[in-house]
Amino acid sequence: MLRYILLILSLITVGSSVRASGPYRAMNAVELNLLDSLTEQYDLSIEDGPKKENARLISSSLAVLLGPFGAHRLYLGTTTKVAIIYGITFGGFGILATIDLFHLLFTKDLDAYRNSDKVFMWVK
Repeated sequence: MLRYILLILSLITVGSSVRASGPYRAMNAVELNLLDSLTEQYDLSIEDGPKKENARLISSSLAVLLGPFGAHRLYLGTTTKVAIIYGITFGGFGILATIDLFHLLFTKDLDAYRNSDKVFMWVK
């Protein structure tokens, strides 16, 4: 997550001289070199994907902040149907979001909860 924030901030600072002249502007060599050096310095490679520790932290943070709307479930890769059900019922009146939070915090492996299209993610 920190990688993506640093990448966005670097692109904003590099692209601050961009004028509203069109949808595409080629980057010059200085901007490309700066972006390459930031990528190497902070290891901003996108191919890695989120680490398991970061996934636990991010998904549990989303469950605390936006749990009644199913944001943690969307982060873990569920269908939008589940997020709509969470939104309509406000996370099962907060009960489902709280149970999800405890499962996210205390389960050893989060892979069982990834890409689950069940409303009750902990039911097998």
